[in-house]
Amino acid sequence: MLDRHDIKPGEPWEARLGGLIKLSDTVVFVVSPEAVKSEICGWEVDKTLALSKRLLPVIYKSVPDAEIPPKLRELQFISFHTAPGVMRPLRELAEALRVDLQWIREHTRLGELATRWDGRGRPESLLLRGDELDAAKTWMAARNASAPEITDAQRAFIKASEEAESARLDKEREQLKATVRQQRRIAWLLAGVTVLLGGSILGLIAWFNESFIRQQLNRVFNEGPYQAANFKDFVLKPEEERALTRLASFHECRKDCPEMIAVPAGDFMMGSPDNEKGREPNEGPQHKVTITRRFAVSKFLVTFADWDACALVGGCPREGGVNDHGWGRVNQPVINVNWDDAQAYVAWLRRMTGKEYRLLSEAEWEYAARAGTMTAFYWGDELDKENANCHRCENPWSKLQTSPVGSFKPNRFGLSDMADNVWQWVQDCYNEDYNGAPTDGFPWTAGDCTKRVVRGASWYYYPKDPRSAYRYGDKKDDRDYNTGFRVGRTLTP
Repeated sequence: MLDRHDIKPGEPWEARLGGLIKLSDTVVFVVSPEAVKSEICGWEVDKTLALSKRLLPVIYKSVPDAEIPPKLRELQFISFHTAPGVMRPLRELAEALRVDLQWIREHTRLGELATRWDGRGRPESLLLRGDELDAAKTWMAARNASAPEITDAQRAFIKASEEAESARLDKEREQLKATVRQQRRIAWLLAGVTVLLGGSILGLIAWFNESFIRQQLNRVFNEGPYQAANFKDFVLKPEEERALTRLASFHECRKDCPEMIAVPAGDFMMGSPDNEKGREPNEGPQHKVTITRRFAVSKFLVTFADWDACALVGGCPREGGVNDHGWGRVNQPVINVNWDDAQAYVAWLRRMTGKEYRLLSEAEWEYAARAGTMTAFYWGDELDKENANCHRCENPWSKLQTSPVGSFKPNRFGLSDMADNVWQWVQDCYNEDYNGAPTDGFPWTAGDCTKRVVRGASWYYYPKDPRSAYRYGDKKDDRDYNTGFRVGRTLTP
């Protein structure tokens, strides 16, 4: 429930109410003599219908029919003013809210996705694909006559998704045909050369797309068996994903892959206030970010054990993570990995699981690091030397080396090393401040993309760095002993 007392002085009420209506599944309009005379209430009704939201009128006090706005008179009322008690109308209201509930929730979700897609210039990267697109088309076909109208924006979004998916599949088919033609050409040439030259076949293989052949052979003979043995029986089914409770943890492998935690949706103030101790100019302006869908975050930094499993079967470049500086492997955070190495690792997890593993966006990272706090550090406003491995943190590893993951108390979301140990690559390109930054939690793909944002601080750096808002940009091809990463994962809605 929201009334005028919940809107702060000076806050634009249209923007606040409009935003809430946009996020709602159903709007319950309480009819009373005061409400029907209010211009604001009339605006709420018009806004609700303009957004194709379900509107349920409830009569709280008797009002003459002629005074009820025409758009409300067309709808069936639930009467609280004539009933001898409230239980019967409450049951009617509850039942009305349950009608087409899943369809209407999908209406809200697709409306948000369509708005984000349109508002960000209609990029192809935000369109629906695969099973999500099929589900949206089924949703359109399942609309009942009494359900809210499918909006023009939703139709345009789904149509654009269909067109992009069709183009993508056509391209993949052409690529497959080209690959088959190439493989036939290679086989034909190899067969001829075998007769003529015998042992010189290897030279031709190297000439004809060696990297492609090597990659395909690796996936068949190395990654395939490893996937079957270590991942196949552990990947969550869609219904299991939907059943994950807030902050539930899960593993999608037998061993040596990240443990993940389901992080709830929400909003927060990103960046630091002007008066925060140690604040840097690139941490502002502070701005509100809304994460509309839950996602998963790895409980720990990616470890050498995780990385080595990928490298062992050829999924990750052996140049990354080679040097552990004698500090140990296994549960130590992987280091000497650049941004492209991190991308190779999450791509390998996608191949192993069929799920959308990825790097976190910078906004997702800070939201997960803060875990509902607004203090400088996720444990308070002053450095607690027992909570982090950093320069001058005065623990056995401080300014000496990385510490084993999970050596310090996790934050409220159960995530470890969100303020220390090694810097963590995120998806975003680097920008000198937050002017123009996305407010929906998605990565910022504009700016200096030769640099990528790193977060979280390092064992070698100073006490101001573990603050939740601290950030800087590192060259994406840099490998050093201060930098690693953690992974994120998109969850089935």
